[in-house]
Amino acid sequence: MSFNFLIFDLDGTLIDSQRDITSAVNSVRKEYGFEYLHVKQVRSYLGNGINALMNRAVPEKKGMVQSEVLEKFKFYYRRCLTDTTVIYNGIREMLETLKNKKKVVLSNKNEDFSYEIVKRLGISDYFVKVCGGDSAGVKKPDPKPIVDLINLTNSDISKTVMIGDSANDFLAAKAAGIPSIAVLYGYSGIEQIKQYNPDFTVKDPKDIIDIVL
Repeated sequence: MSFNFLIFDLDGTLIDSQRDITSAVNSVRKEYGFEYLHVKQVRSYLGNGINALMNRAVPEKKGMVQSEVLEKFKFYYRRCLTDTTVIYNGIREMLETLKNKKKVVLSNKNEDFSYEIVKRLGISDYFVKVCGGDSAGVKKPDPKPIVDLINLTNSDISKTVMIGDSANDFLAAKAAGIPSIAVLYGYSGIEQIKQYNPDFTVKDPKDIIDIVL
């Protein structure tokens, strides 16, 4: 089976951004008197957008206003957005090979951050659209962002596939009625991924090529 419309998750699928996110999280935690968190701990909080991340990473305390916590994170994250964030090895080559396929980015990260990262890393031209968790009013695993993108790009649902590394990606794909490709090099372990029964699994970005062509 070949696919003509490819929907890519961002963090843990196209890019490794965990260190910059951790840096921003720890800058906020420092302001509120909390100790620094290790990258591995922050990584376990990723996947559900900024609000969920900060709710877990910065516990509420007396006098704290959650909206201020979010704004502080956005401030710090914007300053270090691509300090250490990189494209995974093989991603650029995979995108170039699939340059004639229609592709979009669908992240649960805010759209402005998602687009800016993709642009700075030099891969924005490969995508017809970059969407975030605030683009459709709801985030993955709700299928609406996927359905909206299929309609917006006038794509064939039977030729559409979701490529990601987390439960939200696989659940959203299933709910939208499309297959999913799980990348094993991202933020989720293979045992965690197996629970959600993705249709395909790949160990390397180049393996995506064989599935979608």
